[in-house]
Amino acid sequence: MKRVAQACLVMGLTLGSVFPVHAAREALDKVVAVVNKEALMQTELDTRMDSVYQNLRQRNITPPPREQLRQQVLDRLILDTVQIQQANLSGIKVDEQQLASAIASVARQNKMTTAQFRRLLERQGLPFSVVQEQIGRELLINELRQRRVGQRIHISDQEVDIFLSQQKSELNSTDYHLQQITLNLPDKATPQQVAEVESKARKAYQQLIDGEDFAQLAIRISDDDFALEGGDSGWRRGSELPVLIADQALVLDINELTQPLRSPTGFHIVKLLEKRGGLSKLITETQARHILISPTALRTEAEARKLISSLRERVKNGEDFAELASNYSDDKGSAGDGGSLGWAGPGKFVPEFETAMNNTPVDGISPVFRSPFGFHIIQVNGRRSQDIGRQVLLDQARQQLYKRKFDTELENWLREIRSAAYVEIR
Repeated sequence: MKRVAQACLVMGLTLGSVFPVHAAREALDKVVAVVNKEALMQTELDTRMDSVYQNLRQRNITPPPREQLRQQVLDRLILDTVQIQQANLSGIKVDEQQLASAIASVARQNKMTTAQFRRLLERQGLPFSVVQEQIGRELLINELRQRRVGQRIHISDQEVDIFLSQQKSELNSTDYHLQQITLNLPDKATPQQVAEVESKARKAYQQLIDGEDFAQLAIRISDDDFALEGGDSGWRRGSELPVLIADQALVLDINELTQPLRSPTGFHIVKLLEKRGGLSKLITETQARHILISPTALRTEAEARKLISSLRERVKNGEDFAELASNYSDDKGSAGDGGSLGWAGPGKFVPEFETAMNNTPVDGISPVFRSPFGFHIIQVNGRRSQDIGRQVLLDQARQQLYKRKFDTELENWLREIRSAAYVEIR
């Protein structure tokens, strides 16, 4: 039977989605760690171990022995738990629409509808509620990181100007697919500790030169967020990489790796897997309004579809779309502005919405269609072909600087919250 492919959520999650392989085990449970008064159980660790092994096999990476992997998985489980605790203390919530959209994204990455995805999980003995809970945890962690790490990043106009003036054209137009191994230094590391970590990094480098598999070595020893993915950090625009790594990406050949690189936080070994280039010069932007009617506990799917269909008829009969959106739309973010979504380029909306919008002519009204959020109609008010002008370039530069700083700040923040937490390994 086909197994569900591992997939990262498309909203910027840095942790891979982990689907449980067993909902429960017959063996007696026991506590393996305590994190700020919360007990982590052996069954939870075993489930996470099974999931990591399944993920590695699907990526054609030979898994290491379980005992070698256990500490890495336990460390990740502890760190995830600390982040979930902080999210809960901060009052961060995942609403039904966010969860539905995330599940739909995972289903699409597995080339299925949400309904097909659910049926496949059930055939495999995976309760849909358990998968929902895990995806919800991923969303919580992502939202917490965006808030906590994001507030630590400050980008001045001067930085943007310098970035644009110094930016290498090759970095700007090239995407890199990298693997990396990171060996962190302790806070306020002594010269002896630095020497010890550097020695470990040089030993790892020699193992790779001697033929050791990069992915397996990363799983065993790497300290960063990509360890359990075999060090695979995915595709990244060159200008979004930390400067230390970006400079190396420019000169590496495919499958070449760096010697250990020293950064303020540790030592890094980077391998270039692939690269690709090209920036589009023009984008098509659409200006549109929409009305969303969502099924609820008090409104069935049939009733929601009937209401949105009646609203579409009223628009066709001459009633003002904006006024109807203000009075009826369940998208509270746009309803106050008559359903206006402003000018939007490709990739801003979920695929169902973007397809319907792109297929609707200017001054036209879309048919009723379904998205993960409910039933919609769209009114397209205009289209334009937008060149990448000065403001767009500034926005892109700011985003790239943000992403470049995010990884470094994330690493620092994770170390801080981990060291501040009470953790007892049993």
